[in-house]
Amino acid sequence: MATALIDSYGRRINYLRISLTDACNFKCVYCVPPNGFSSIERSCYLSRKEIVRFVHLAGTVGIERVRLTGGEPLLRHDIVEIVRDIKKETSICDLSITTNGSRLRPLLKPLKEAGLDRINISLDSLDPERFKQVTFSNAYHQVLESTHGALEIGFPVKLNMVALKGLSEEEIIRFVQLAVDYPLEVRFLEFMPLCGSGWYPDLVFPIADIRNIVGHRFSLEEEASRKDQVAQTFLITGGKGKVGFIASLTESFCDQCSRMRMTADGRIRPCLFSEIEVPLGELLRQEAADEYIISGLRESVRIKPAGNQFRHQPFAVNSQEPSKYDNASAAIVMRSLGG
Repeated sequence: MATALIDSYGRRINYLRISLTDACNFKCVYCVPPNGFSSIERSCYLSRKEIVRFVHLAGTVGIERVRLTGGEPLLRHDIVEIVRDIKKETSICDLSITTNGSRLRPLLKPLKEAGLDRINISLDSLDPERFKQVTFSNAYHQVLESTHGALEIGFPVKLNMVALKGLSEEEIIRFVQLAVDYPLEVRFLEFMPLCGSGWYPDLVFPIADIRNIVGHRFSLEEEASRKDQVAQTFLITGGKGKVGFIASLTESFCDQCSRMRMTADGRIRPCLFSEIEVPLGELLRQEAADEYIISGLRESVRIKPAGNQFRHQPFAVNSQEPSKYDNASAAIVMRSLGG
């Protein structure tokens, strides 16, 4: 039986997010800084064999859920094989993927046959023009087609939309209407400071404001305790789906965090908001003994921070010091989004 991974604050860590690549065919304004970012050399990416081996070892010490992310994970040519191999690990009870959806449609059947359990699709606007302004991509219709295709083939689907200033009340309602009409979960996420110079406080749209807009138009019933789930999720009266709210900045949920993240080159990051990391990629490439890999994972859990900087002092809109940020670039972004 797998042993549990318990961090210094008593949280059980059972969820591993694996970045398969940092490459992406979108350049979303909330993700890519104005001057770009330093990418990982492709030769440094973990191989399928190394990824699957790490998942196996992580499963022996308590990891039960795995999410494949990026960049855009479907850019990996071996994505179906990675899914198939991870699903052979009996300790992993849930395997999901987060994708921008642009390349998903032809992969739906192969991924289903490989055993993928769930799909999260990023869809940041239901207006093709705003979608292009946010993502710098013309793939709006491909993403919608992929979403409908995923539902048709039987995947549980969550639609993730990062709420930025300029998002209209009308569009918020249109998103929730999707969850009324289809059996999927629409999730509104706060913009988070994960990208250095790509972080603009002025673009934050507080989730409480969105929740109030939704609550005035729809009858919502909150699901049972969120436990270690990041989203506060509601059933919609008369609807087929759900709506979720993820307020990482204004309503921190760090005390319930059960997650670790592995980068494409094998660095374990205990917290997305922290620069703390434990490099395991070289050990995996050198085929180091199991105990060294597991020891590194346990060390990652041990040093996991109590929470991000907003845990005790929630983000307050319009309270940040302008001198800390590139406000000229932020102003350009806001104008392009109608903010």
